[in-house]
Order: sequence, then structure tokens, then C-alpha cells
Amino acid sequence: MPDVAPPVITPRGAKIEPSAGAPFEAVRVARDVLHTSRTAALATLDPVSGYPYTTATNIGIEPDGTPFFFAAGLTLHARNMEADPRISLTLAPFGKGDALTLPRLTLVGRAEQIGADETPRAIGRYIARYPKAKLYLSLPDTRLYRLRTEGLQINGGPARNASNITPADLSTDLSGAEELMAAAESEAARLNAIRGEAARLAVLAGAKAGRWTITSIDPDGIDLASANDLARLWFAERVETLKQFEKALAQISK
Repeated sequence: MPDVAPPVITPRGAKIEPSAGAPFEAVRVARDVLHTSRTAALATLDPVSGYPYTTATNIGIEPDGTPFFFAAGLTLHARNMEADPRISLTLAPFGKGDALTLPRLTLVGRAEQIGADETPRAIGRYIARYPKAKLYLSLPDTRLYRLRTEGLQINGGPARNASNITPADLSTDLSGAEELMAAAESEAARLNAIRGEAARLAVLAGAKAGRWTITSIDPDGIDLASANDLARLWFAERVETLKQFEKALAQISK
């Protein structure tokens, strides 16, 4: 029999009775946290001591749901990742109340530096979410890393835990949606040019009214950003073409 690699997150030793927990939609909660968390705790491994080193960072999201982040080349966490790419990201609505009562998502995997050919587009996506990033993304030692997730854990709050979801549950399949993705940036720009449209969509996503911008569009939904918050508007059905996108917007508006 072939060897089976052990899980990257070791299961807890104590058995937990499922009926003791409160039910929740683990995949939807995890995807919401992934798309709407502005800040994450990034843990890397010190190459000499072996101790974990944790810092805070912003999170960007690629169209397929892959998280990515900035690191200056001189930082300790960049050095650590170059020596050992194994990292962990914990995403949560930091600063919005008691952290232990709110959903928290931990991702474990390997950091991969984004190549020079992909960097300009990644920078554009990052700045769309964090406009002030222009101040540091112009540094000569700017690096962007994506996380290739190998394991995850979602905690939805007290008595809401799930370890049986997989990295695939967080991803967005782009195959078959070439038409939509080719027009995604221009469609976002078109909608942002309509006064109040982005704010209307953000409110429909459950966010507070304010000045919002559509930052990205993918087959599963729309990401939006304001100066201090992020929102995710999910489509009722998968969207692959512009005609389907128009239909989805019409359905959302009803």
C-alpha cells in the first residue's frame, strides 16, 4: 500500500460529540471570512530557533480564491519564508468585538512568491482593496506571496467548529468562465462608474451604507471594499458569461 501523508493539521485527540455543537454552514462561513477579512495573522518559522514568528498583514484574494499578501524583502517573515515556506494564516474580523465569539479561519500551507509576470495584476488587485498600499508597494524590495493551502480549520464561534472542510471548498473554479473573467475588470469599472451602484450592492451583501468600490468579480460573486471594511456578494447561481452576469445582477436587485 502507498504511504499516506499525515494531515498538516493534526486532529484533536479528544473525541467531541457532534450533537454538543451548534449547527452552522461551515463552508459558507469559511468563504465569507476568507473574502471579507482585511487583516490576518501570518505565522512563519524562524530558521535558527524553530520558534513561530507571527506578524499582522493584509490579505488579497485572487479570482480563484487563493489568498496572497505583501512582504518587504528585508522583513523577518520574508527571510523565514525563503528558508521554510511552511506558514499559517489566521483570518478573523479583528477589532470588531470579542474574537472568541466571531468566526475565525486558520489556513496552513506553503508560501509561494508570485512571479514577476503576475505581479502587476496582483498589485492592482491589492491596491483595489487597500488604496494606501501604493505607499509601500513601490518599495524596491516589494514581494507578493500566495498561500497554497494544504489544510484549514474554521471556528464559527462558541460550539461551532468544523475540521472536515477542505481547501477545495474555499476555491472558485474558473474553468468555463473565460468570457466572464476576460471582462471582469471592465465590468467592475463600469459598475463603479454608476453613482451609488457599488454601495447598493454592498448593502445587499449585508454591509453598512457608505462609499464602496467593486474590487473584483468571479463566477461565484463580487468582492467590494470601503475605506475600513470588505464585503462579499454571493450569486445565487454560478456565473460564466456576461449574459449570466447581467441576469445575476437583475436577480439580486429584486
